[in-house]
Amino acid sequence: MRPDSARRAARSGQVPHGGIAPVSPAGFLGAPVAEALAFAPDVAEHLADAGVGNGGCFARPLPIDTTCAAAARRFFREAVSSLALPSGLVHDGVTMASELAANTLHAQRNDAPAGIRQRSAAGIPEIWLYLRGTGRTRELVCKVFDTERGWAPGARPGMSDAPLDSVSGRGLQVVAGLSAGQWGCHLSRSRLGNWKVPGKAVWFSLRIPPAALADHLGRPRYSPDWLIDELEDMLAARGLNSIVRADQEGISVLSVSRHLTVWRHHANLSWRSPSGRYERMDLTDLVDAAEQIVCAHEETALSDPVAV
Repeated sequence: MRPDSARRAARSGQVPHGGIAPVSPAGFLGAPVAEALAFAPDVAEHLADAGVGNGGCFARPLPIDTTCAAAARRFFREAVSSLALPSGLVHDGVTMASELAANTLHAQRNDAPAGIRQRSAAGIPEIWLYLRGTGRTRELVCKVFDTERGWAPGARPGMSDAPLDSVSGRGLQVVAGLSAGQWGCHLSRSRLGNWKVPGKAVWFSLRIPPAALADHLGRPRYSPDWLIDELEDMLAARGLNSIVRADQEGISVLSVSRHLTVWRHHANLSWRSPSGRYERMDLTDLVDAAEQIVCAHEETALSDPVAV
């Protein structure tokens, strides 16, 4: 029988305690951002809430005005402050995070007629950072979420790579150049606020030199049984809360929707994407695995709303 969250939290040494530093709502953080921050726990109860170096995801709301780029720069530095990253890498990341945050203003302009400033804090732009991979494949991933699912009215959402001329300005060209092409866009759901709403995440990744970080940083060292519990909790926290699960001798099956089933065999995850391709991941890349499963769910919902 699957243990509940309280029982898992009581297991000695299994729940990381990388607290989330509070951010004052004063200055560039307006009332909707302060409202969103009220939902951020002071102490991490789940791996998704732990610090970047502990295998979690750093998530903060972004202002819905022209201060969003400055906020993104500040949050990027805060997220990586405990990591011994090369200064040039941090500088590139700060620059790209700033450009992605500024790009959210395009989404806000499109949503303005719908009265976005009168909405709940759920669905305002967010910035996320986490680590994935190991050794020579170790990467720092930065994503900026907003509620516009396409790049522009009529654009196809869910694309893996965004056209450079999809928005005005040269911001995305800067991102493409500094990331050496490691960037793109996919469907997702918000992390903060009182309910989770669909949208898109625009992302970039930076390859980290193997000597810069200890190999265990950002990779949770817990049993596969504990990690699959965390994965289910992560998906439920993103609004995928109709999961049907079965477990037997190192194998877990999570039926997320009629067309999306996730298999866990010991420390390996696999599922069939809406395109028909089988995806396989290491369970220890938990945050990235959860994000890709959320993306697959959203793509399914877009093509077959009845199935989810």
